[in-house]
Amino acid sequence: MFEFTTDKDKAVHAALYVLKKVGNADYHKVFKILYFAEQFHLKSYGRPLTGDSYQAMPYGPVPSFLYDVFKAAEKGTSPFDEATERSGAFSVTRHGKMPIVKALMEPDLDELSESDLEALEFSINENGGLKFDELVKKSHDTAWDKAEKNLDIEMSYFDIAEAIGTSKEMLSYIELQAENSSIRLK
Repeated sequence: MFEFTTDKDKAVHAALYVLKKVGNADYHKVFKILYFAEQFHLKSYGRPLTGDSYQAMPYGPVPSFLYDVFKAAEKGTSPFDEATERSGAFSVTRHGKMPIVKALMEPDLDELSESDLEALEFSINENGGLKFDELVKKSHDTAWDKAEKNLDIEMSYFDIAEAIGTSKEMLSYIELQAENSSIRLK
């Protein structure tokens, strides 16, 4: 399995962009909108939007770094300095069991390319109005299922792209992009 290097600033500003568009939201909604934006970007442009490592969790894919940032915002600390440093962009409060995320700053659009914004807008428009259960069902795609069945919590970007019917040519291009970026093969 290969993974792209996480662009941590882009991940934060992509989440800020989502929150600007949909308003305060729970972790789940933000994470699923970002996941589907990643898929769209992979299929359309052959590279992920943020490169964050997606984990196959019970309610669907979760971006690992951004999860750490949100938890740091909620708890005020993290064992990961990079997450703590970026957590000031968000506040997190709990309403019952659901942690609600609020953006404390505007997204820096210089951190997001035109294709990033296109993917985010597409995903917000398609998924922003979906309910929790609908997002769970939709995100339990073949990439999630494959990671879950193999007891491998980390999802492959190749599988994520393949799950939405990315062409063989684009899949080959994604593989080439992965080889040419800061990738570690597993």
